[in-house]
Amino acid sequence: MISHPVEGAIVALQQSALATFDTYQLDRIDRALDELLRNPSDESTPAEYRVRSAMGHAYEVLERRKTITPLVSLSAEHTEQGVSDRDYPLVEINEWLRSEPGISHEQRALLQALARGEDAATLAHREGLPVARVRERISRARRAARQFWKASVLAA
Repeated sequence: MISHPVEGAIVALQQSALATFDTYQLDRIDRALDELLRNPSDESTPAEYRVRSAMGHAYEVLERRKTITPLVSLSAEHTEQGVSDRDYPLVEINEWLRSEPGISHEQRALLQALARGEDAATLAHREGLPVARVRERISRARRAARQFWKASVLAA
């Protein structure tokens, strides 16, 4: 069970974390929270003293870390450029298309054919339909997919 002083200190540190955008300060708060949670039932010290003590200990830990690990400049000569897979967005979209339950079977097949590189003329020839009708179906399928994509992005 967490004591009231420890709970008060945790709440104060969490509020501090929400108010800052400094990564060093966030790391320090994280360390302080770890220290508070090591002995959650201690009621001997008031919350404000716990916060100050835990933040002080966190500072000491981070300063020791600086002496152990040298800082490396992230300038252009020290950075290793990674290779980005240019086809990854296509893979991600195909996976989403495969698993999205809101898209009809016909729309899914049409969009997957487009993702494979087929065009309206090829699809129209294969289905025996006028190109204008296939373009209309493509437009409707894309519109539906955009709506489902927006909904899934907002839900995440």
